[in-house]
Amino acid sequence: MKRLTYILLILPLYAAAQMNISGTHYNLPSPVNIDHVVLFADLSQSDAYLEYTGSGTFEWRDMSGAVVQSGTGAEVLYPETDKGYVLYTPDTTITLYVLDYSLYRVTLDELTATPDCERTNLTLTATIPEMAYQDKYLMTHKLTREAEIRYTTLGWDSQENEWVDSVAVETVRLQTNMSVDAPLKDTYFVLTADQYATALGIEPDSIATDEITAVAVACHPMSVTTKRGDTIENEPERPIDETQLTGSAPLEVNFLSNANKPTAQFFRWEIYKGTDLIAQRTDEDQRFTFTTNGTYQVKVWVSNDRCSTDSTVFDISISSSQLLVPNVFTPNGDGQNDEFRVMYRSLAEFHCWVYNRWGKLVYQWDDPAKGWDGTINGRPAPAGAYYYVIRARGTDADPTVKYHRTTKRRPADIGVYQLSGDINLIR
Repeated sequence: MKRLTYILLILPLYAAAQMNISGTHYNLPSPVNIDHVVLFADLSQSDAYLEYTGSGTFEWRDMSGAVVQSGTGAEVLYPETDKGYVLYTPDTTITLYVLDYSLYRVTLDELTATPDCERTNLTLTATIPEMAYQDKYLMTHKLTREAEIRYTTLGWDSQENEWVDSVAVETVRLQTNMSVDAPLKDTYFVLTADQYATALGIEPDSIATDEITAVAVACHPMSVTTKRGDTIENEPERPIDETQLTGSAPLEVNFLSNANKPTAQFFRWEIYKGTDLIAQRTDEDQRFTFTTNGTYQVKVWVSNDRCSTDSTVFDISISSSQLLVPNVFTPNGDGQNDEFRVMYRSLAEFHCWVYNRWGKLVYQWDDPAKGWDGTINGRPAPAGAYYYVIRARGTDADPTVKYHRTTKRRPADIGVYQLSGDINLIR
C-alpha cells in the first residue's frame, strides 16, 4: 500500500515533465475527468503551442482517437480551440482540452441598479459567450464566468465608534441579473468581467451604473453610563464604567442609535420593566435614568419610508436597596476606616445625624457617599460612643410609606430605613 501511494503521488509530476505549454495561458484548477483545461489568451500568437519535451516516440490524438501528430523527440503542436487532445508517450498519457479566450471576450453594454433593503439588484445588458470543455469521456462541462462588483458603502469603526466609508468588493456569477448587499450610502456600482481575463493578465472590461440613492438602514447602538465617583468605596455596586448596565440606582444611561444617517430617518425606543412598557420615545438618541430596582429591556428600531432594522436590545438590572451601618471607626489617618460611613446601594434619600453622649448634635450629612471624619468644628472629637439617627429611602420604596416615629421596621416598609444606634470613635 505504501508503494502504491508513492507512485500515485509522483506520477502527475512526471507526466507534467513530458509536456510544455507555451504562450500566455491559464490552467483551470480542478478540471473534471481530464488532466488539463488550458485557456490560451490568443491562439493566433506564434508562441501559443503545446510541446512534447521527452526524447522518445509520441503521438498526439484528438478525443475521437484520430492521430493529429506523431514523431520522436521534442516537437510542438499548434492546437485548435474547443478541442481535446491526448498525448501518448512510452511513459504516460496526458489528456487536455484547449480554449482560446480571445474568442470569448465579454462585451458590456449597460448596467443598472435597483436598490432594496437587503440586496441591490443589478441588471446587465451584455454579450457573454458560453465557455465549456469536454472531458476524456466527451462529457461537456460549462465554465462559470464571474464578475467583480465594487461599490462604496459604510463600515463601522469600532475603535472610533463611527461610520466610515468602506469599499465593498463582491464576486458574483456573471449573468444578466445579479445582486449584492445593499449599500448604506448613496453610491454607484462598477462591474468588471471576468476572472479569466484577470488570470491571463488581460485588462478586463468594466462598466458602471449611475449613482443610486441608498435605502438600506443599519445601526450600531451603544450605551454610555454616567459614572459615579471612582473613589467612592461604600457603594459597592455604583457604576464606575461607561459600559456598565447593572448596579445601584440611580443608573443614568445615554443610549445612542448610531444609525447610517441621512438614509436612516426615523427612530423608536421602547423601555420595558419586565413585560410592562414604561417609556416610548422617537429621538435619535435618548437618556434615561433607572431609579427603581428590577430588570429592564431597552429596544431600538431604525427606519425610513422603505426599510427598517430589527430591534436591538439592551438588558439592564438595577439592584434592590440596602443600608448597612458600622459600629466603630478609627479616624487616625491610616487610610482605613477613617470616616463613619454607611455601606449602601440604590438609595434615593439619605440623612444622618450624630449626637454626643449629652444629646448635642455634632454632625449631620445627606450624601450617603460621604461620612463623618471624627471632627467637631474642625477639631478632633473625643474618643468614645456617639449616637446616630438615619433616615433613608431606597429606590424600591413605596412612595406612600412615610417615616415613623419608631425605628422598628414593618414588612410594608421595604426600602424605608429608620435606623439608630451607637457608633464608637476609637483613636
